[in-house]
Amino acid sequence: MSRDSEREAVQAFSNKSELEQVLTAGIHGAPELKKDEKRQYLGVFREQVLAILSTKQIKETVLYSEIAQALEDKRSAKLIINGGINNRFTKKYKLLARKLNKPYTVVSDPDYAQTTGLVVASDEAVDIEEVSIEDRALRLRNLGVPDTLIQSTGKKVCAECLQHILNIDPQEKINYDELTWLDRITGEHCPAHAEDSSK
Repeated sequence: MSRDSEREAVQAFSNKSELEQVLTAGIHGAPELKKDEKRQYLGVFREQVLAILSTKQIKETVLYSEIAQALEDKRSAKLIINGGINNRFTKKYKLLARKLNKPYTVVSDPDYAQTTGLVVASDEAVDIEEVSIEDRALRLRNLGVPDTLIQSTGKKVCAECLQHILNIDPQEKINYDELTWLDRITGEHCPAHAEDSSK
């Protein structure tokens, strides 16, 4: 439905008598503005969105630091998660929301876009121009991070590799841990240096 026809439907509804409005709403439901937009953004208007992740991005093993930044924004009010995604993929974002004292909601509506994984939303209009988060691996690759280090996400890496990625993006700290001397004694090595286990 186009915006003009949505406006016309709302206008026609508001021109009816109170009795006609009650009857029409009871039979067909009240007319809704920007219905397609709300489907795309898991029930909120586009102007309320601070950040959005796709279903594909949520299923990655990493935690997108941009979501943490959006939740820390004083304008953010809640995290909305697509209920069609398995909990094993969404759990890390639920834990993040709890850690940052932000409520989260899991919505399961077949009308909502299945390509939208989660939305960080405000209760008011924030009008952020670009809300889609860039693919993490592509962004880091473009910043000069080697693929071996990008693929080592969630693992312990040597101090040199950890410092390298933190120099490029300090927010990536949430996706890496540093190898300890005890790890090295037990035979662990930096996965970013698979060919050289002495690092």
